[in-house]
Amino acid sequence: MISLLRRAVLPLGLAVALLALPCPLLSASALAGQRSYAATHGAAPFETRHLIPGSDLALGDVDLRRPDAQVVALTIDDGPDDNDARILDILRAHGAKATFFYIGAKIPAHRDIARLVAASGNEVGSHTQTHPMTTDLPPAQREWNLAQAEAALASVGVRAAWFRPPYGDVDDALAALARHHGMATVLWTADSQDWKDTGTDIIRRRVTERLAPGAVVLMHSTKAASVAALPAILEEGGRRGYRFVTMSEWDAAMRQAVSPSLALLHHPAPRR
Repeated sequence: MISLLRRAVLPLGLAVALLALPCPLLSASALAGQRSYAATHGAAPFETRHLIPGSDLALGDVDLRRPDAQVVALTIDDGPDDNDARILDILRAHGAKATFFYIGAKIPAHRDIARLVAASGNEVGSHTQTHPMTTDLPPAQREWNLAQAEAALASVGVRAAWFRPPYGDVDDALAALARHHGMATVLWTADSQDWKDTGTDIIRRRVTERLAPGAVVLMHSTKAASVAALPAILEEGGRRGYRFVTMSEWDAAMRQAVSPSLALLHHPAPRR
């Protein structure tokens, strides 16, 4: 029902590595029962503090009616995966781009596909090293997860600019840690919910119903039904006049679409 119920199915070797880690202590946010909006509601609203926590981009100042804002960020989690090559073909055929959020521990077994995606003109971001519920980890293990993923991505030529917290689970401290590693944090506004292993038509409908200017779509390359649904999603978005872009392109488009009048209304110039 909510994304906290979702758990990634990890390879045996990765599961063993996870078991070898010290038993994590619950963070203050977990003890208080507090999670991010996306983690508890399944998606984030188009608000800075929920969608891109810690960013200096005020989404409330974006005029979504402007041509600049007619973009959708397509984000694809849980790779690298063998399906990524097929996704690249689909993106090229539709003149679309995406940001792939990679789990560091999966890179050694999929190094060639990770390099292919990194060199494709799309974008690769960090999805941590082992895909944990990260705010449940003590600070040292949070740092380890981000640093190990950073090293794994560097091994295929990637310096990630974006961080996608597993399960959408993030707090202020984790967003600040991501910034320390040179990454902005992003959640999503439209969840395909493909992790439920639903059919292609359901995934297509679920995403297309939520397409809108500035939307951030969440899908997973590990789900064959999502790969099958992707062409129809891109075609429908194109019919509505949307361009599918990377997160960095989305960020640039949103900044370009900031309305001077809205910015002045929300942040009036100080009196002299």
